[in-house]
Amino acid sequence: MCRRMFLRPLLLCLYALLLDRFTHLCPPPCQCFDGTKVFCSGGEIREIPEGLPGNATQIFFVETSLATIRNGTFNNSSLTTLVFLNNPKQSLEAGVFGERSNLTELEVSGTPLSALSSEAFSSLPELRKLLFSFNGLRALEPGLFNHMPLLEALHLQGNKIKALPPRIFYPLRELKTLDLSHNPITEVPERLFHPLALLQVLRLSNISLTRLSHGTFCNLPSLRELSLDRNALVDLPPGAFCKLTHLRRLHLQHNALKSLPRSIFSHLLNLDTLNLEGNRLSALPSDLFQGTPKLSQLFVASNLLETLPEGIFSNLAQVCTIVLSQNQLTHLPAGTFQGLSRLSTLRLDHNNLSALAGDAVYNLSSLRVLDLAGNRLQALPEGIFDSTEYWLTVTLTDNPWACDCRLAYLAGWVQTWAMSMNSQAVCASPDHLKGWALPALPLEQLVCLGKEGTALAPCTYSNAEGTVQLACDPAACHQLTVRLPPQGDSSSQGLAHDSNWVLTSSCGTVRVRVAIRAEQGGALREEVALSHKIQSVP
Repeated sequence: MCRRMFLRPLLLCLYALLLDRFTHLCPPPCQCFDGTKVFCSGGEIREIPEGLPGNATQIFFVETSLATIRNGTFNNSSLTTLVFLNNPKQSLEAGVFGERSNLTELEVSGTPLSALSSEAFSSLPELRKLLFSFNGLRALEPGLFNHMPLLEALHLQGNKIKALPPRIFYPLRELKTLDLSHNPITEVPERLFHPLALLQVLRLSNISLTRLSHGTFCNLPSLRELSLDRNALVDLPPGAFCKLTHLRRLHLQHNALKSLPRSIFSHLLNLDTLNLEGNRLSALPSDLFQGTPKLSQLFVASNLLETLPEGIFSNLAQVCTIVLSQNQLTHLPAGTFQGLSRLSTLRLDHNNLSALAGDAVYNLSSLRVLDLAGNRLQALPEGIFDSTEYWLTVTLTDNPWACDCRLAYLAGWVQTWAMSMNSQAVCASPDHLKGWALPALPLEQLVCLGKEGTALAPCTYSNAEGTVQLACDPAACHQLTVRLPPQGDSSSQGLAHDSNWVLTSSCGTVRVRVAIRAEQGGALREEVALSHKIQSVP
């Protein structure tokens, strides 16, 4: 008996089964498994071999030279699955499956087959899954599916179908999956899908679609996934998705959309994934996502956005990923991402951002990936990452960083938390630091000049372990970063943590004391005491 094992032992087990005591029941070069599964492959097979097991339930013909099949060849009451992959078969005649077949799955894919006759399927009333993918089909004959009322999955992707009869799918009242992708259909009749009340997955990717009628999807209350990507849609009718209350995934990427109606997504209460990448959107309505409270994945990369409306994401409490890469964003309103407590990935790379607000990522406690590469950033606000966890991954490459005192906070943060990730983030100015990588940048070199040309150099004080850092300039100390070691449970003493450190830098030495005390109700009170500099280094 074969149990769950690693891949190599599993393959060996399967190989042994293929050579077991049932192998002799198969005509060469076919192989049998368990007496019910037959696998035939090889160019020497030009017709169906005689002597196939009469009790076979699954038969596969893969990359053979089969061109024709005699009538009645599969008049086998036990057969439930029949698959032809990459064979040169050019037709499927009536009578191939006998007068009545128990087939539940039929696949004919990767052949030059250009037409199907409804008579060929007249004996398949039990069929649940039909796959005619990547063939040469040019049209579907009216009434083709009249004799398969139980069909649940129909795959016709990768053919040459240009038009669909308006009532072609009317007999398929049990259909749950329909894939018409990669066909030059260009236009979908408005009532084409109306009888498919149980349909859950509809794929219309890459069919050269230029427009949608208002009622195209109105009678699909069970739809979970809708793919309209890689078409030529310029606009969408306002009510295009109005009754799709159970829709979870909507793919609109790589079209030519220039704008979106304000209410286009207003009824998609269960939408989880929305992909708008690769369109021509220059602006988004401020209330675009007010009707999508469960949205988790949002992709709007490769558009023409210059900014975002204030509060556009305010309703997305569940969102985990927002991708805005490769737009033309020049600025973001303050608080754009506030309240997104589950946001873990934010990609803003390859835009025109020259600054970020100090609260851009404030209180994003779940944030793990922030991509700022390929913008025009010279500095980031001091303390911008203070409310994030230390394992935040920030990509800073391909920005013109100005390595002066304004960069002290960021350079110190990079050297503490994100050194390897940003080894290619380098100074663009001043000249004497140009080309220095941020992780290797001497922090004492980050100097700004005062009114009389005097240096106003921030100093970063730290302990030997690098777990405590303090940034100061001649006027004041601005930033303290502390990584506290594990303390155990000291709640009975009312003290969570109390430590003293002596921090040093090339500017001198300073003493820091940090105490965190538990108050009534479980709240914590922080106390930070900073002494004067013990020693001054000229």
